[in-house]
This record gives sequence, C-alpha cells and structure tokens, in this order.
Amino acid sequence: MTTERDVPNAASSTDPGPALLSERPLLGVFVHVIGLLTGIVGPGILYLVSDREFTRTNARNVFNWQLLVFTAFLVVMASVFGWILVVEWTPIPDVLALGWFLLIFVAMLGLVIVTLLNLIFPLVATAKAIFGDAWTYPLTPDFLAWIASYVDR
Repeated sequence: MTTERDVPNAASSTDPGPALLSERPLLGVFVHVIGLLTGIVGPGILYLVSDREFTRTNARNVFNWQLLVFTAFLVVMASVFGWILVVEWTPIPDVLALGWFLLIFVAMLGLVIVTLLNLIFPLVATAKAIFGDAWTYPLTPDFLAWIASYVDR
C-alpha cells in the first residue's frame, strides 16, 4: 500500500533552494559581494563586459552605491586633513576651530554609518538577487545615467 508521502513528485525531487537561482546568471547575484570586496572596480568591469541585462542592472546598482561610499570617504578624509592643516598652520579663533571640528566629527559619524551600511546592503542585495530582484540601494543617485547623459551631449 502506498501513500502520498511514498510517491516522489516533481516538487520533492528538485534540488533545495530557490528555483530562480538556476535561471539567473551567477555574476548578477554575486556582483554585490564582488563590489563589497573591490569597490567600484569589479562592478564597473562587470557592467562594461556583461551582455546579460540582469547582471548589468545589478552591476549598475552596485557601482552607484560603491561610488557614493567612495565619494563620502574622500570628502570626509579631505575635510580631516584640511582641518589639520588649517589648525596647525594658521592662527584661527578657537571657536571657529571647534565648529569645524564638530562638523568633521559629525561627518565621521556619518561615514561610520555608511561603512556599516556598506556591509549590510550588499548582503541584502545578494539575497534579493537570488530571488530575481535587482535591488536598488536606498538613497543612491544613478551616477551612470548622469555620466551617460553628460557624455552624450
């Protein structure tokens, strides 16, 4: 005597995991982790050489996010070094130096938050990509569209 549990069906004989993963290019999924490890270089190269729309869309999203993180880092570091140079080499009032220091302190706290988000967002985007969604990173401008519109003039 057989029961329903004894007879294998198509759903139980498949491999575990999302079925969409077999339909998606793996570079489109792992480009988020590649961006975490290589910054803008890896996603930029994948965006240029990939011919699959899913991979290109994910690489574009990662490139835009990593470029935002890189720009934030450069701005904060330039501010810190500028503050050090101004305070050490020029006689400025202490109140102005303190104000500049507080502004840089807030910017550095923001950079710490962006760094933490840079660890979390790629993992969320990778999970979304496994299920077939090209997740757009929050509050990230589309730098590639801006660059393309500037170049096409």
